[in-house]
Amino acid sequence: MLEVAQRLGKLQKRGWKPRRTIVFCNWDAEEYGLIGSTEWVEENREMIASRVVAYLNVDSAVHAAGFHASATPQLDELLKQATQQVQDPDNSSQTIYEAWVGSSKSNEPMIGRLGGGGSDYAAFVQHIGVPSVDMSFGKGYPVYHSMYDDFTWMKKFGDPMFHRHVAAASVWGLVALKLADEELLPFNYLSYSHELQTLEEYKGWELNGKKDPQKVREWNDRLMMAERAFIDRDGLSGRPWSKHMIYAHSKHNDYGSKSFPGVDDAIEKARSLNTTESWHFVQHEVWRVSRAVTHVSLVLNGKLT
Repeated sequence: MLEVAQRLGKLQKRGWKPRRTIVFCNWDAEEYGLIGSTEWVEENREMIASRVVAYLNVDSAVHAAGFHASATPQLDELLKQATQQVQDPDNSSQTIYEAWVGSSKSNEPMIGRLGGGGSDYAAFVQHIGVPSVDMSFGKGYPVYHSMYDDFTWMKKFGDPMFHRHVAAASVWGLVALKLADEELLPFNYLSYSHELQTLEEYKGWELNGKKDPQKVREWNDRLMMAERAFIDRDGLSGRPWSKHMIYAHSKHNDYGSKSFPGVDDAIEKARSLNTTESWHFVQHEVWRVSRAVTHVSLVLNGKLT
């Protein structure tokens, strides 16, 4: 984080000024319950919900070799683009992206989702609905939370030349710069992306050869608020703090990520009780997810504000 801040400081001295504010957050009290980030999110809920474009989480930046990332889906393409611009710290003949794809069984890099509660993205994604990324090098940090988890271990074993740290800062910084400086937010909502690509031809988009700032703001607001539309104010059944209808941690494992958590919980309960009422509750949870998806569609199409 200090490396990224230093690089942005150098850019600022050369006259660069971000289009959007970049805030650096260094959380305390992660154990137990992500208290530092959670309290800050709850205290600043209104500001975050109305103004925050994205949150970039780097917890343990380097464990070992190999780039890993999880994200809300609209940021997948941005991650891919950033890793294509940074050299792999363990093989200078390829980019991080090429190494990332090479470690996957498909021709696409493996990008996880942020349903788990294992790091500080949890409050941003699951309580407010902020598009987020979590990234690191390596998995299975062998000295995690032990007395050996220190600078000496990292210098001797984890990243002796600190090349992986430099690469992590590079990807982190590039993603931050794109989110801060692009006139249109670099979010990709699949079928919606084609419509975004033809904005240049959109009537009313330009005034006297210049992009209409009001129209730019309108589109960016739609992109920013789409993820918020997955938030249900009543939250998940039995755990109302978790409000995201698509991603949350597993009911029985805070580190486990679940898609459609409300539906998953309801099915598990219905299988156990096997009553008409419990299966009707499954239908209700499916309806809640369907309603949230409809809200997202309406937000992206400018029909819901």
